[in-house]
Amino acid sequence: MDIHALDSIFNSMVRSVNESKNDIFIINEESRRQLSDLREELRKTDDEISRAIIEGERLQMASVAAREKLQHVSMFFSDYTKEEVRETYDSAHEVQMEFMLNSTRLRQLESVKAQIENRIHTYEESIRRSDQLASHVNVVMKYLASELRDVGPALETAKLRKNMSMRVIEAQEEERKRLAREIHDGPAQMMANLVMQLGLVERVFQDKGMDPGLEQLGFTKELARNTLSEVRRIIHDLRPMVLDDFGLIPALRKYLERTADYHEGIRFNFKSEGISVRPNPGVEVAVFRLVQEAVTNAVKHSGARTIDVHVETCKDIIRATVTDDGRGFDPEDRSETAFGIQGMYERVALLRGEMDIRSAAGKGTEVILILPHAQSINK
Repeated sequence: MDIHALDSIFNSMVRSVNESKNDIFIINEESRRQLSDLREELRKTDDEISRAIIEGERLQMASVAAREKLQHVSMFFSDYTKEEVRETYDSAHEVQMEFMLNSTRLRQLESVKAQIENRIHTYEESIRRSDQLASHVNVVMKYLASELRDVGPALETAKLRKNMSMRVIEAQEEERKRLAREIHDGPAQMMANLVMQLGLVERVFQDKGMDPGLEQLGFTKELARNTLSEVRRIIHDLRPMVLDDFGLIPALRKYLERTADYHEGIRFNFKSEGISVRPNPGVEVAVFRLVQEAVTNAVKHSGARTIDVHVETCKDIIRATVTDDGRGFDPEDRSETAFGIQGMYERVALLRGEMDIRSAAGKGTEVILILPHAQSINK
C-alpha cells in the first residue's frame, strides 16, 4: 500500500470534514443572529399589539358614547340646530372609522406575530439540527484522528506532527466558539435588556413622574451592575491572574469560590495535599483548564448538589479528581462526550497524561486526571 497515497486520502478527508464543520458553524451562528433579531421584532410587535388593544378599548367606549348621543339627538331632534346635528353625526362616523381602522391594524399585527413565531420556530429547529450535525462531525473528526491513523506504523509516524497541530487548532476553535456563545448568551443578552430597560426608564419618567422613574432607574442600575459582574467573570475565566501570581492550588480554590457564588444551590468542596512544588507553567494552565471543564460539565449537565475537587501533587505527577453526585451518564455514549470531554481527552494526550471517567446513570460522575508536571508541552 502506497503510504503517500494514504496520506493524501487522509488529508483530503480531514480537509473536507473541517470545511463542513466550518460551514456548519457559520450557518449556526447566522441562524442564532437571525433568531435574536426575530425575537426583538416579536417583542416590538407584542408592544404594538398591546397599544392597539388599549386604543381599541378606548375607541369602543367612545363609539358607545357617540351612539348614545346620536340616539338622544334623534329623540330630541328639534332641540338641536342643524350644525349640532351634523357635528354629532360626523363625530360618530369618525369614531366608528377609527375603531374599524384600529381593528384592521390589530388583525394585521396578529398575523405578523404568527408569521414571526413560525420563523422563530424554524430557526430554533435549524439551530438544533446544526448542533446535532456538529456533534456528529466531531465524532467523525475523532475517528479520523484516532482510528484511521492505525492503518500502518509508517503513516502514523508521518502524520503525528500534523495530527498534533490539527488537534491544537481544533481545540482553539472550540474554545473560541464556546467563548462566543458565552458572550452571546450572557453579556450580550444582558446589554440588550439594559438598552430596553433604559427606554422603559425614559417612558416611566415621562408618563409617571420622578418617583416611579427613580425606582425603575434603580432596577436598571442593578441590571448594569450584574452585567459588569458577568463580564468580569468571563475575563477571570479566560485567564485568572492568581494562577500566574500564586500557582495552581490558590487559583483552583479561588475559581471554586467564584463558581459557588454563581450557583448557590450547589456545595463545592476543595482539598489539596502533597508536596509544595509548582509544576511547569504550561502544565499548570492545562490542569486548571481540565478541572474547570470537568466542573463546568458537572454544573451544567449533571444536576449535582455537591461537587468535590481533590488535587494531589506528587514528585513527578499531579493527580486531580472531580466528583459529583449528579445523574451520571454512559461514558461510552459518544453523543454525550462529543464536545468538551473529547477536548479534554485530546489535551491530556498532548501532555502525555491519563484521564479516566467513571460514571453510570443515577450514580454520579468521577473524572480522574493524572499528569506529569515536569515536562514541556509538544508544539
